Amino acid sequence: MNIDNLTLRSRLLLGFGTMLLILGINTAWAAASVAGPARLWIIGGGVGAFVVGVASAWWLFRSLIQPLREALAVAQRITSGDLTTQHEVKRRDEFGQLMLALGGMKDQLFKVVSDVRTGTTTVASTSSQISRDNSALSDRTTTQTDSLQNTAASMEQITITVKQNADNAEQANKLVLQASGHAVKGGEVVSKVVNTMGSIKDSSRKISEIIGVIDGIAFQTNILALNAAVEAARAGEQGRGFAVVAAEVRTLAQRSASAAKEIKSLISDSVEKVDAGSKLVDAAGKTMTEIVSSVKHVAEIMKEMAGASHEQSIGIQTVNHAITEIDGMVKQNAKLVKDATQTASTLNEQAVTLLKSVSGFNLGTREHGNADEASALVKQAIAFFKEHGKVALVDEINKLGKGRFVDRDLYLMAIGASDAVFYAHGNNPRVLGNGPASKDVDGKPFVKDMAELARSGGQSWVDYKWAHPVTNEVRLKSSYVEKAGDLAIACGIYKS
Repeated sequence: MNIDNLTLRSRLLLGFGTMLLILGINTAWAAASVAGPARLWIIGGGVGAFVVGVASAWWLFRSLIQPLREALAVAQRITSGDLTTQHEVKRRDEFGQLMLALGGMKDQLFKVVSDVRTGTTTVASTSSQISRDNSALSDRTTTQTDSLQNTAASMEQITITVKQNADNAEQANKLVLQASGHAVKGGEVVSKVVNTMGSIKDSSRKISEIIGVIDGIAFQTNILALNAAVEAARAGEQGRGFAVVAAEVRTLAQRSASAAKEIKSLISDSVEKVDAGSKLVDAAGKTMTEIVSSVKHVAEIMKEMAGASHEQSIGIQTVNHAITEIDGMVKQNAKLVKDATQTASTLNEQAVTLLKSVSGFNLGTREHGNADEASALVKQAIAFFKEHGKVALVDEINKLGKGRFVDRDLYLMAIGASDAVFYAHGNNPRVLGNGPASKDVDGKPFVKDMAELARSGGQSWVDYKWAHPVTNEVRLKSSYVEKAGDLAIACGIYKS
């Protein structure tokens, strides 16, 4: 038998038993060695010492064994995870200090476990929400990637089309420049024709004048022939030959006058036609000038179009390059989102694992807040509102776990009484700015119900069904609501 394995009780019994045995042996030996009254005194002293030894053993047993058993029981309950019991310590000795130390250790362990559960619940809830958000973001990123790829393909086609347009505009610009050159040459030719028609007009006028002179000469010749005929008639037979000559001259003069008249008529008609042609040529010259001007203007426009098309082609190529870069970044973001989703999922799994690792501790009714604590927390917030104002209260609630209005699984919500919008939330800042559309799993608009309760000036509880942030189990939850200014202050507890 190993003496180190003996309990304290066994050691005390063994030690006091040995001592009393030695005392009895010594007393018997001393009584046997004497006679008379001395023997009685020895026997009486031995019995008294035996009684004192037994009383001392009983007192030591009660003073040591019982407190140690109580301390051991407390330590065993803590070891088993039971942190619910409370112990009243009346002793002030070392055993009392030991019980106080065990109680303090239990309270600290209770706080640690409670904080770990609250923290891991928050982490699990947040990481789960992040994972869902990242999954949705991943889907949107994939859709965006497909859209960017389609856009990039379209931009590539547009780039080719714009380049073709730029090339066509450049070619059209060259053709217009050639047409402009031809139009300028045509204008020069028409100008020469105009000048030539002017010269013809002047020459025709001169011919008309010459014909007029010829007509005058024919008229005078006719007069002279007439006078010669008269003189020949007077001369009689001697003037007959002269009369014949005069008659022929007169006939010739008349024919010359008639021919000159016809020529003059033809020349006049030609002059009129030349005038008309000159006017047409002048109009054609003006038209060619306008055409040349228009062609030059068109050439300038085509040049600008060619330059604009070229710049547009460069710009679209730049946009296409930018879209390609954006597509690459979106793909990279998609990979990062996927990695973040995996990280959030891993974090959620670790939080759940950590939560399970402390699930062996029984915190009793103190683990979760109760109705009285929830309403008390709301009233503390209302007192804070009256002392510090709305902005300070909203800021304090939005500090989350670092604020004063978070106790285990209890936290506050500040909702606009008129618009049912979340202005502060002690656990989920994602809901800030939302609220009117919030409904429980049965479709109940519980946030609007809280706002309506605050508007009516009441203070009561609003029940709704809500999924547990870690287990996703649908549980009945109830929030105590009370009005503070234009806000509805609420604190919820799980009822089941």
